[in-house]
Amino acid sequence: MRVTAMRQRLSEAVLAFQARLTTSVVRFIGTRLFGFHIEVSGRENVPAGEPLIVAGGPHRNWVDGFLLLIALPPEPRVVFLASEHVSDRWWKRVLVRVAGGFEPVSATSALNREALAATVLVLKRGERLGVFPEGWDHLDGPMREIGEFRRGLAYIARQSGLPVLPVALAGSKPLWRGKTLRVRIGRPLEPPAADARRTEQQAWSDELRAALQDLIPPEPPEVPLDQRRWPWLTDLFN
Repeated sequence: MRVTAMRQRLSEAVLAFQARLTTSVVRFIGTRLFGFHIEVSGRENVPAGEPLIVAGGPHRNWVDGFLLLIALPPEPRVVFLASEHVSDRWWKRVLVRVAGGFEPVSATSALNREALAATVLVLKRGERLGVFPEGWDHLDGPMREIGEFRRGLAYIARQSGLPVLPVALAGSKPLWRGKTLRVRIGRPLEPPAADARRTEQQAWSDELRAALQDLIPPEPPEVPLDQRRWPWLTDLFN
């Protein structure tokens, strides 16, 4: 029993160190290397030290996940459900390994057993689950319009009984060095009731979508095309 407890504490210490390291590395890359000016509001709405589900949107760029990591406290760390294609480039694979906060799942279904099993593991570890409820196919959608939500998030929230924290983003596409990116954190939304049926889950999803839509920050200032440094960052993070 004592050995098991020691291993558990060691595992928790390793995860805590990894979470702090991840936030520091991501912040350094974003603000120092790429020069992004990241504005975050609503941090007072984040429950301190509690596991919960983080719902981000609109999701239009691979950089969105890293914005959530920078905006939220490093502990409990945010672990994302990510498409199996998240690491399609070598540098993405390196960054994902450093971050350690991704659970790759299939992108072929709105509600699949693999994704549900992954969410159970993340939440059982006491971590925060990061989700972009629009799904995998909205990267080319309107920049200031939240797409339709699939039923998966409502099901996960109901099963876990954990609140969902809406986090809205603005400015993540197009990108250039020195661009301002904005993050606004809303108040947590209680999960659907344990006995909620499909229609009730859909109504809850619609409520969350409306909350995210209202939360989207104003667009950052535009810069003339000929004055944008490193405009290739847009393609890099697609």
